[in-house]
Amino acid sequence: MNGWQGTLETALGRTFNDEDPGYTVELARGTLEVGLYRPPRPDPQQPHQQDELYFVVSGHGWFVNDGDRSEIGPGDALFVAAGVPHRFEDFSDDLTAWVVFYGPPGGEQPGDAGLRR
Repeated sequence: MNGWQGTLETALGRTFNDEDPGYTVELARGTLEVGLYRPPRPDPQQPHQQDELYFVVSGHGWFVNDGDRSEIGPGDALFVAAGVPHRFEDFSDDLTAWVVFYGPPGGEQPGDAGLRR
């Protein structure tokens, strides 16, 4: 496969798997995995082995990342380093986010630019 295009409508129409009922994988290639996440209550996430990006497409609530709590909504992008505890809290029923896992177990090494806010 040399290309891929996913849509929110298509991803929402898929059956979420039994192992993780709020998550569906839309693309997997090498270390890259793109999925759609609709967290159940409470959000049961545990730290992941890879770095992770979320792109919130609908809903609102709070995101806890290594103890820091921030308000989130559509259009927000969230980064979580590998191994860091994180979860969604106090979120609306329609909270939906694209999720991107990538890189080696343990995560990428920070570059010279570091994280920007």
